[in-house]
Amino acid sequence: MNSKFKQLQLETLDEHLASVRVAPRPTGGWIRAIRTALGMSARQLAQRMGVTQQAISRLEGKEVTDAVTIKTLRRAAEAMNCKVVYALVPEGSSLKSLIEEQALKKARELVKAVDHTMMLEEQGVGDIEEKTREVASEMVSNVNSSLWD
Repeated sequence: MNSKFKQLQLETLDEHLASVRVAPRPTGGWIRAIRTALGMSARQLAQRMGVTQQAISRLEGKEVTDAVTIKTLRRAAEAMNCKVVYALVPEGSSLKSLIEEQALKKARELVKAVDHTMMLEEQGVGDIEEKTREVASEMVSNVNSSLWD
């Protein structure tokens, strides 16, 4: 994939992800929260899904422990006339910022190793911070999987 296409893809994803609002999962899970907000009993949800009331209890427990599948979440949502919204959202402000942070980390490791080797030969890389920024900038411009090794 060429560099311009990768950059466009990154920018497009960042724009889309910027509009994603992520609410923390309710203590009892989304299924229970939505079901009770709708005034629907576990028995009624079970009937709509074609399962037992005990299965709904297990389902709600699995959601809280992150053991539920997306497929099952989708079935429960549809039974309550809802939909599942699925996204991976960067912890930082953007995907670009994650790449920049990783590039700086990787560049520090590389420049430190090179500086150490060159110091043994009574040379040095010069301004380590400046060289680190240069290497990181090059990594950001040419993102590839080696950045994450």
